[in-house]
Amino acid sequence: MKRNVNNTGFTLVELLVVIAIIGVLVGLLLPAVQAAREAGRRMQCTNNIKQITLAVISYEATHQVYCCGSYGYIDNESKPEAWMRRSWYYHILPYIDQASLYDIYDQHYHFPESNGGRGSFDYTNLPAKTTIVSTLMCPDDQNNPKVHNGSSAQNQQGFHGNYVGNGGNTYFNVDASGTWKQEACMDLNGIFPPLRSIKPAHVTDGTSNTLMFSEIRLVPDGAMGSGGEDIRGRLINARHTGALFSTLYAPNTSEPDRHHYCISTAYAPCTNTNQKNLVSARSYHGGDGVAASMCDGSVTFIPATVDLDAYHALGSRNGMETAVLDD
Repeated sequence: MKRNVNNTGFTLVELLVVIAIIGVLVGLLLPAVQAAREAGRRMQCTNNIKQITLAVISYEATHQVYCCGSYGYIDNESKPEAWMRRSWYYHILPYIDQASLYDIYDQHYHFPESNGGRGSFDYTNLPAKTTIVSTLMCPDDQNNPKVHNGSSAQNQQGFHGNYVGNGGNTYFNVDASGTWKQEACMDLNGIFPPLRSIKPAHVTDGTSNTLMFSEIRLVPDGAMGSGGEDIRGRLINARHTGALFSTLYAPNTSEPDRHHYCISTAYAPCTNTNQKNLVSARSYHGGDGVAASMCDGSVTFIPATVDLDAYHALGSRNGMETAVLDD
């Protein structure tokens, strides 16, 4: 006698339909997951900028001035202090839970001078200069961390960061007449001019209308011994104001940066020159813009389509312009 057997399995057609449905669902889910991850990275980047901005504000509360942008003229080595190439990064370390690293640097920088002024405080033998500080790194930049360069083992530049200070809305080293001049970097109209410390009272445009920090894309240096270096984001040897940005051009501009020691890439173009230097803000965030902070401690996202007049106004501390960003 035959038994009736119920076939409860899937037919080939049913199996293919199920697989197709799963494929569609995965296709819908992956962009959402990627968008969520990007939102998380962008939030982390914004939080990093918030932290270093509050660090500068805390520094000002203690010293009554904002940090000096960097020490020494661009490319000028005529004075001993030109070799003490600190930037604002050095000053904020105690305020971002890096007091021990600050103590190491501070002791080194104040070591008695020798060798005609270029002594043991030289950046070339600065201890712990390759220490990675995650607060200064944007998680969207795959070139992090960057601590070495392509010159030689004896000339390493140390830790580079994605966040740079507002130098103003002009080139870094031209005077009021537009003439190239090393000393003109002292007259930058941003928050971090070299060799000067700005007070909040100097920010006559208002702290809520003036940028403090934004971000850049790091560029890897060449292979060891190649001599290929890119100074953008260089925080320790800040000789060429690689720790600053300008609002002369819009965020993520196609206009190349201009700097002594740079490597041009498609994502961060640059012209190698020591005249009319500047670095523009750039990021990898969705929405084609950059994260930025104001001098009052607030943070914002500035799109690449920002009105250029408004962006120029945000870059100056004392231009008496009105800066209105679109929502």
